[in-house]
Amino acid sequence: MMTPDAMEAFRAEYRANINKRYNGWRHMGFVALVGFGVIAYSINQLHQPSLLEACIFPATMLLINFAEYYAHRWLGHRKTRIGKLFYSRHTGDHHSFFLSSHMAYQSTRDWRVVLFPALLIIVFLLGLITPISYLLGTFFSMNAAYLFTAGALSGYVFYEIMHFSYHVPPGSKTEAFFLLFPGWKQLRHTHVLHHKREIMANRNFNITLPVFDILLGTFYWEPLP
Repeated sequence: MMTPDAMEAFRAEYRANINKRYNGWRHMGFVALVGFGVIAYSINQLHQPSLLEACIFPATMLLINFAEYYAHRWLGHRKTRIGKLFYSRHTGDHHSFFLSSHMAYQSTRDWRVVLFPALLIIVFLLGLITPISYLLGTFFSMNAAYLFTAGALSGYVFYEIMHFSYHVPPGSKTEAFFLLFPGWKQLRHTHVLHHKREIMANRNFNITLPVFDILLGTFYWEPLP
């Protein structure tokens, strides 16, 4: 069981090892520019999509929700050969930096441990989205390709926004903004519960919407304090 003192010691060591040139705003801005830019471009390329084609967007968002669940549950909290880097960054770093009783970042430099590495969105775009979009464009339609691209990146950006929002400082203007959205407080609470050390490897793996936590029986809830 990690104590608050041990957490603070870990935070100090982690912060000391962050590159001095790291800038949280630049990190966030890069992800937003790539994500929203490609989403906007993809939507702008659509030409009278059919109902079947339009269904690709929500289907892709659901697929990303499952990918979020799968990666978090079976790679982020399980030691595997292919996921050891993610396990180290997630269970080792993120869950040592943030305890359920200490969920807020303290400066923009702490965003380094909240957001995915900036270049991951490029890897996701070029290594996964582009090949699938090419196949969809070749064998189905360009509308399908662009809707898949928009849906996949929307799921990625949605993840980043929601996860970031759960770690904003209480009482801040940023928290006040997110509190305007119905259900956000409850969603944040599910993530706070996930950060309890005794259940983090077994419960509440969805970050955005708990679709697969509910379907696969890993959803956990306690009344809001």
